[in-house]
Amino acid sequence: MSFLSDLWSTFASSSDAAIDRIYHTPAKQWVAQFAPPTSAPGLAAAQQTPILASKHYVTVTAQKIAVPNARVLFTTFYPAVHSTVLVRNAAGQVNSISTFTVLDPDLIAIDAHAPEKVVQGPRTLLDSAPFLGAQFVSTFALLSVKAVDYARPFLSTLEKLSSLAGVSFFAAAAPFAEPLLTGIQALTQLSGGAGTQIVYAGNLPLNTGIFLIAATETAGFTWSSYTFAQDYTLLRQGAPVADFPYMVLTVESSDERLNWKEIPALRSAEDALDQAVKAAGRKISVEGSDERNQVDQALYAFRWACLHCDDLCRADALRVADLAQDDVTALLSGGGIKAPATRSLDDFDVAHARPFAPGFSLDKIALFPRPR
Repeated sequence: MSFLSDLWSTFASSSDAAIDRIYHTPAKQWVAQFAPPTSAPGLAAAQQTPILASKHYVTVTAQKIAVPNARVLFTTFYPAVHSTVLVRNAAGQVNSISTFTVLDPDLIAIDAHAPEKVVQGPRTLLDSAPFLGAQFVSTFALLSVKAVDYARPFLSTLEKLSSLAGVSFFAAAAPFAEPLLTGIQALTQLSGGAGTQIVYAGNLPLNTGIFLIAATETAGFTWSSYTFAQDYTLLRQGAPVADFPYMVLTVESSDERLNWKEIPALRSAEDALDQAVKAAGRKISVEGSDERNQVDQALYAFRWACLHCDDLCRADALRVADLAQDDVTALLSGGGIKAPATRSLDDFDVAHARPFAPGFSLDKIALFPRPR
């Protein structure tokens, strides 16, 4: 069984089992709930709307991370966040996004209301991931690692792995899921499991909103006592919470991927199309010429790359492919040379023709092609 399939089985079997197996800490009935919109007045992210399969992209952001025991007497702890998100695509394959973030002590703001608590955010944990299956299987963990000699280089190595994986593209992140998770397991083993502050393992709820994960028992928790400040600080009776660690996550969705230009597979196909357009020169406008055929083939390849990209939803993939088609069509009709069928290019008066565009590039397509 592959690593990702095994990891999927671990997550899907039981959240308690996933927590115990991966983070070596006893499962508790910690709070892991969506906040009612009434607890976040003025925060648009609190709106709860359904996330639809094959239509929406999902972004998860750790808006606020709070650790009460960043310092205990003369001992310092390094807070860190690790998340893994898996989703089955249309072909039934398991894709993964993993990210690990060390909260740099030099950048951490000390909460004035609780000198021993560190607060930081926002941190993007999942960026515009296409929801192509039936569920997101996820873990979100907040760790507090004792600042001994080996901790900083270990954390630094995991952070570098995470930066290579990124948080945007499944294909790029999948190879790093296993080494990152193995590193987390080693980290928790070294600390005997005591370094795990809070962890949520289970299916990510399929709606937008503000998701609170907090190390406080659900039995004594009621939303009537808790609200959020405009910066997502958790408040109890109007005062910042300082007695337990928590993460405030926002889950947001969109039906268009705004960073599609950065998808490696599309960038590669765009480079090939750009080269074909540049190489064709004036002959691009001659139907049936080898140069025009090369452009048509490159455009077809770009469209194919869009429609078979695991990082795009189907409808959005068609939109992106059409943008490229429209751009090339506009180049032919608006800025290119139209050669009469009865004359050769050598007979055409190039001096009176409008300058031909230098080539195709995704950079020429507006990031926001439709009014919003």
